[in-house]
Amino acid sequence: MNERRDNQTVRREKQIHLGYKEWEKAVHGGYTFFRNVVGKYQYIYTSDLGKISLVELPDYFRDGKDLWEIYCLEGDLFEDVERFDSQKEGEKQAKEYLTKRRQSS
Repeated sequence: MNERRDNQTVRREKQIHLGYKEWEKAVHGGYTFFRNVVGKYQYIYTSDLGKISLVELPDYFRDGKDLWEIYCLEGDLFEDVERFDSQKEGEKQAKEYLTKRRQSS
């Protein structure tokens, strides 16, 4: 899926998260005490400005609430991680970072 915003094309790629694959292997290997901390899919958003990962964090704080997290893979677009209540909110913020040029300091 490609979306054009502010003269930047944002591309989205959906893939199975490596952490989820490892969790599946552990469960199939009989290790049932491991808790899955990421959702099955990782969404990678890319533009000329960088690359951002969006993942689901199911019941991350064990409060019954799922979160969504973005992390900058390339481009130094923001520091650390940012968490959101919905996939839609996380996707919106990722696209904003990938379509806005940074202001010079």
